[in-house]
Amino acid sequence: MIIDTHVHLDVKKFNRDIEEVLDRAREKGVNKFIIPAIESNKMQEIIRLCEKHDDIYFASGNHPNKPTSFEVENIEKLISHSKCVAIGECGLDWFRIPEGAKIEDVKKLQKEIFEKQIQMSIKYNKPLILHSRDTDNDMVNILLKYKDKLVGGVIHCYIGSEKLLELEKYGFYFGIGGIITYKSAIELRENIKKVPFNKIIIETDAPYLTPGKNRKLRNEPSFTPLIIEELSIILNK
Repeated sequence: MIIDTHVHLDVKKFNRDIEEVLDRAREKGVNKFIIPAIESNKMQEIIRLCEKHDDIYFASGNHPNKPTSFEVENIEKLISHSKCVAIGECGLDWFRIPEGAKIEDVKKLQKEIFEKQIQMSIKYNKPLILHSRDTDNDMVNILLKYKDKLVGGVIHCYIGSEKLLELEKYGFYFGIGGIITYKSAIELRENIKKVPFNKIIIETDAPYLTPGKNRKLRNEPSFTPLIIEELSIILNK
C-alpha cells in the first residue's frame, strides 16, 4: 500500500486529465491521496475531489505564502468534514518575501497565522502538515512553546535539516519526495539515515518536485515508486 501524503490534485495543472492521473497512480499501487490546502478560502475543488473519490483525503489550513487567504472560520468549518485528516499545509517561509514588503512585518504575520493553526491542531486533535523554508530555528522554537500539547504531524518536503530532527520526539514524521533523487540533495541523503524508519512517509508534492528520472515532466503520484526506490538504495547502503 502506498499513500501519497502530499499531492496538490486541485491545481490547474491537473484540471485537464485528473482522472487519468489518478488511474495511473492506482495502477502503481497508490491507493490513498492527501491534498493539503494552500488557500483556506479557496478549498472548493479539494472538497469536490474528496467527495467524488473514496481514496482522496485533505488537510484544512493555509500556506504561509498566502496570508491574505487565511480564514479561521473556513478552516474550522472544514476540520469537521469526514475526509479531513490534518491541519495545513502551514508554517513559515522566509525564502519568498514579497517584493517591497518589510521582512519584519512578513515574519510577524506568518508567525501569528502559524500559531493559530497550531492551536487549532491541539483543539481538534488533528496532526499538522508543516512547511518550513529557511525557517527551521523559528519553526522549532514556536512549536516547542506547545510541546506538552502537540498532536504531531509531518514535516513536509524534509530536505535534511539537523534542527528539524528535534521534532521526531514530538510525534512528527518526515515527508520524503522527489528531492531524495537529486544528486545535489547531499544533506538529505545523509541525514535521512538518522530518521527512524517508521517515521518516514512518502509524498510527491505533485505537480512540483518531479523525481530525477522524469525531471522534465509534470510530477504526479504515479511517480512514487521512483522515490521509494531511491530511498531504499540510500537506507540500505
